[in-house]
Amino acid sequence: MVKKIEKVAVLGAGTMGAQLAGHMANAGITALLYDLNDELAAKGWENLAKMKPAPLYNPKNLDLVEACTYEHNLDRLGEADWVLEAVAENLEIKHTVYKQIAPVLKDNVLLSSNSSGLPVAKIADALPDKFRSRFVLTHFFNPPRYLRLVEIVPAGADEDVVNSLAQFVSESLGKGVVWAKDTPNFVANRIGVHGQMVALNLTEEMSLTVEEVDKLTGTIVGRPKSAMYRTLDIVGLDVGMMVAQNSYDNCTDDEEREIFAKETVLNRLVEAGRLGQKSGEGFYKKTEAGILSVDFDSLEYTPQKRVRFDGYRVAKQQSTTAGKIRALAYSDDKAGQFFWETMARTLIYTANRIPEISDDIVNIDNAMKWGYGYELGIFESWDAIGVRRSVNRMQDEGKSVPAWVEGMLDSGVESFYSIENGKHSFYSIPDSAPQRIQLRDKEINLSLKKSGGDLISRDWSASLIDLGDQVLNVEFHSILQPVMNPIDLSLANTINDGINLLEAGRYKAMVIGHQGQNFCAGANLALILEACENKAWNILEETIQNLQTLTQRIRFSKSPIVAAPFGFALGGGYELAAPAAKRVCSAELYMGLVEVGVGLIPGAGGNLRFILNILDSAGEKALPPFQVGQKTLETIGFAKVSTSASHAQNLGYLRSEDEIVMNHDHLIHRAKQAALALADGYEPPKYRDDIILAGKGGRTAMTVALKGYRVQGKISAHDETIAKKLAFVITGGDKGGSNKPLDEQFLLDIEREAFLALCGEEKTQDRIRHFLKKGKPLRN
Repeated sequence: MVKKIEKVAVLGAGTMGAQLAGHMANAGITALLYDLNDELAAKGWENLAKMKPAPLYNPKNLDLVEACTYEHNLDRLGEADWVLEAVAENLEIKHTVYKQIAPVLKDNVLLSSNSSGLPVAKIADALPDKFRSRFVLTHFFNPPRYLRLVEIVPAGADEDVVNSLAQFVSESLGKGVVWAKDTPNFVANRIGVHGQMVALNLTEEMSLTVEEVDKLTGTIVGRPKSAMYRTLDIVGLDVGMMVAQNSYDNCTDDEEREIFAKETVLNRLVEAGRLGQKSGEGFYKKTEAGILSVDFDSLEYTPQKRVRFDGYRVAKQQSTTAGKIRALAYSDDKAGQFFWETMARTLIYTANRIPEISDDIVNIDNAMKWGYGYELGIFESWDAIGVRRSVNRMQDEGKSVPAWVEGMLDSGVESFYSIENGKHSFYSIPDSAPQRIQLRDKEINLSLKKSGGDLISRDWSASLIDLGDQVLNVEFHSILQPVMNPIDLSLANTINDGINLLEAGRYKAMVIGHQGQNFCAGANLALILEACENKAWNILEETIQNLQTLTQRIRFSKSPIVAAPFGFALGGGYELAAPAAKRVCSAELYMGLVEVGVGLIPGAGGNLRFILNILDSAGEKALPPFQVGQKTLETIGFAKVSTSASHAQNLGYLRSEDEIVMNHDHLIHRAKQAALALADGYEPPKYRDDIILAGKGGRTAMTVALKGYRVQGKISAHDETIAKKLAFVITGGDKGGSNKPLDEQFLLDIEREAFLALCGEEKTQDRIRHFLKKGKPLRN
C-alpha cells in the first residue's frame, strides 16, 4: 500500500536542504527544516526568500516551511511521514545525525538520503535494523525546483517504501524518477562528469577558448544556455572536481579512469580559490566592463571574442535539434572536430556503462535529459547522427565500439529507438531486440498518438490529434521557430478547424496543448514588421481582426476548450489560452502580456481577457472602474511576467479555478480529463455587454502619473506614448465612464485600432527590429 505523505522533515538547512524544503512547500506540503542551531536553521529558512533563481513558486509558500533544531525540536521529527537527510557529504556526520534522530522517528516513517555519490550501504550502517528496510537514496539534482531528476537507489528497502517515495516525487513534486544502482556518482553524474573532463582536455589540446566551447555545447545542440563552462561555474568548480575525483577513487575498473584525475586548468583554478559563481571567479568573471573569460595558459581574464565557426553556422540552419547535432558532428572544421571527438567518446563510454550503472538505455537518457537539461539523451543523440554511419567512422579512427552496439547493427537494427504504429520501442541489450516502452501512469504521448493513426490533419505549424473519448487536441509545432511556436496563419487555421469539428458534433471537447519546449511566445514579429515596412495596413488589420475573432470563437465555443500552457506563454500565447473554458497549467509557467517591450499593446484580445479576469474574480462585488484600470495598467503596462503558475494566478493572468500540475508529463492527460469533466451539460459564458470602465476621468489620472514617470526618467517618451494608448483602451476609450456599460466587441475594436496605430510608429518598428536581431527589448 502506497503511504500518504503530508509532512516532510529535511535534515540540513544548507543551500540544497533549504531548497528541498522549499520545493515541498511548492507542492503544498509542510516541511520541517532542521539544522544544528537556531542561527543555521533560520539562515536556511531566510535564504529561501533571497536565492536566485527563486526556489519558491510563490513567496507565500515560505509559510509552509518551519525552521527547527535538533536541540529544541527533535521530538517533532516524529510528526514527519518522510525524513530526507541532506547534510554534508561526510559519512561520519551523516551517521551522527542518524543516531540522534532514530529514537524519535515513527515506525512507519520513510527515510532517505540526498547523497550525490556516497555508497548507500555505508550510509545506512548507522541506522537501527528496523529502519534499514525503510531507507532509500533519493538524489535530487540542484536546483531541485528547476531540474527534474531524482535518482532513486532502493538499497534493499521494502517495495512499498520505494513505491511510496517514487510516486510522491513524481506526482506531488513533479520529478522524473531514474532507477540507479549503488555505483559511484550513480547515473547522470557518472556520464556527465566524464563528458566534462573529455571536453576540458580537448579544450586545451585544441587551443580552444572558453566561449568557443560554450558556443558548441549549449542551445545549438539542445543543451542549456549555460553550456559547459558556465554550468561548471554555477555548480562550483570544486564540486565538479570532487565528483570527478569520486569516480577516479571508486571506479577502479573504469577503462577511462585516468581522465577523471588528469591535471587540467580546473585543478589550477580550484587551487587559486576560483570556484565559480560562489567566489566571483571561475571560467568567467563578471566585471563592470562586461563578462570576461579565463585564458587557459595565463589564467588571466580577457574580453570574450566573437565566436565564428562554419560548422556552427551550418548547424544553425537546421530546423531540429537532431539536425543541428548531425550537422555539427559531421562538419570538417575545428568546431566539428571538437564536437565529434567529445560526442564519440561520450557515446562509447556511456554504452560501456550498461549494465554497470543501468540496465537499459532509456534510464540513462532520462537521467541526462532530466538532470543535465539535454533535449535529446545520449542514445537519442546517437540516433540523430546515424548509428551505422557513426560506428563506421569510429572504427576507421581506431576507436573501440562496444560489442553490443556492433551486435545490434549486425542484427539489422539500425537505431536505438523507433516510433511506429503508436508504439515507442528501445533496443534492449539483454534481449538483443527492440522492446516496447510503456507509458507511465497519467501520460499521453502525442507523437505516439500521431504514429498510431490518431492524426486528423497536419499543417506547417500545428496539427489536430484525436485523444480518444471524443476529445480533440491542437498541437503546436512551428517548423521555423519550434522553441517558441509563434502564432501564424497555419496555427490559427488549425485551431479554427478544430472548433469547426466541435461545432459539427464530431467531438465533445478540445485541448490546446503540446509537448514542445514552450507553449507559445506570441505573434510572429517578423511578419508584423514586414507588414509595417510595406505599409500593408489593411492586411495587418485583417490579420489582427481574424485573431480577435478566433479568440472569441474559443471563448464562446459550444463545447469546452481547455488550454494547457507551460513554459513561455507570452503575448499572443496568453491570448490563446485566456479565452478557454479552463486552463490546466504546468507549475513552471512564465505567462504575461509583454507587448510593450516591442512598442505595442495586446492586440488579439489580451486587454479584454485581463479585464474580464479582474471583474469575474470579484464575483458579485462590484469593483470601482478606476481600480480595474489601475490593475490592468500596472500589469500590462509594465509587462509583468509570472515566475510560476501560482504567481500567474496572483498577477491575475489565471483564474482561481484553473489547475496547476506539478509533473509536466501529466499535463495533456490532466487537460483531457478536465475537458471531459466540463463536457456534460457545458454552457459557454454569457456575452458581456455590461463592462464599466473608468473613462476620461480615470485616463486623465493615468496620464498625469505617466508624465511623472517620464520626468523622473523611469520611462522614455515612447514608453509614455505606448502607455497612453493602453490607458485609452483599458478605460473604455471615448465611450468609457461610470454609467456607460460597454460590450466585448467595442473593447476589441479600440484595442485593434490602438495596436495598428502603434505599428505605424517608427520607434515601435525600431523596437521590433532590435528584438528580432538581439533577442532583448530596446528602450528608445
